[in-house]
Amino acid sequence: MPFAERAGHLIHYDQLGDASAPPLLLIMGLGLSSRAWETLPARLAERFRVVVFDNRGTGRSGRRGWMYRMRDLADDAATVLDAVGVPQADVFGISMGGMIAQELAIRHPDRVRRLALGATFASWLRGHKPSLRTVLDLLLVVLQRRRVPPERLGRLLVSREFHTANPMRALQWMVSSGRTEVRCAAAQVAAVMGHAALHRLKQIRAPTLVITGDADRLVPPRNSEVLAAGIPDARLVVLRGAGHVFPLEREEETVRALSEHFLDARRTSVA
Repeated sequence: MPFAERAGHLIHYDQLGDASAPPLLLIMGLGLSSRAWETLPARLAERFRVVVFDNRGTGRSGRRGWMYRMRDLADDAATVLDAVGVPQADVFGISMGGMIAQELAIRHPDRVRRLALGATFASWLRGHKPSLRTVLDLLLVVLQRRRVPPERLGRLLVSREFHTANPMRALQWMVSSGRTEVRCAAAQVAAVMGHAALHRLKQIRAPTLVITGDADRLVPPRNSEVLAAGIPDARLVVLRGAGHVFPLEREEETVRALSEHFLDARRTSVA
């Protein structure tokens, strides 16, 4: 069971795919282990050397501390790259993972070849907020120790259409992803609320793809427009009708968008 260590924290990681393939680091969101990626890493491992890890406080990683900072989570990600011997990787982060990816690209620009940011924002304080009902749903999901009603998870994480067709899917995904302790989830929430990259986005030099679903109620799509406008030469892809966890709803489109973004430049450089 491989672990990296930084500042007293043990970070669990795993790898899939051919070691000679282009390296791709996936960074998961709030309160979820890397199991939340489900089959996406295996799909991407057909073309990439995929590296996944559990953010501190989740999965098999350590649970020390009461408050996390986004820059520390980004440094954890860089430590994982060190542990697998990858000096530079393509990086895809979703939700809180997208915030970690922003910090990684800003703090360690030489480690990020190309960047993809999914369903995320540049600043909690200055970002576009979800509705009060959505915030209450999120708090209940984070804090509630008993079974979360499927309809609450559905309206929080996926589109209305997807939930209607698959009423238990969001709950099944959450259960299989592994719930983290309330204390650790709260520590990650502190990192999210302290995230402030809006005025530093211009420092990101990695070619960037921003992806959002236009039915995302948790992170309103307007935040992705702000990211794409603030990062030099970034490109925005909007998945029509998709909710917050768009890889769950639109895995095929997600694989295609990431593969095109990360591989096209390599083909161009080879040519």
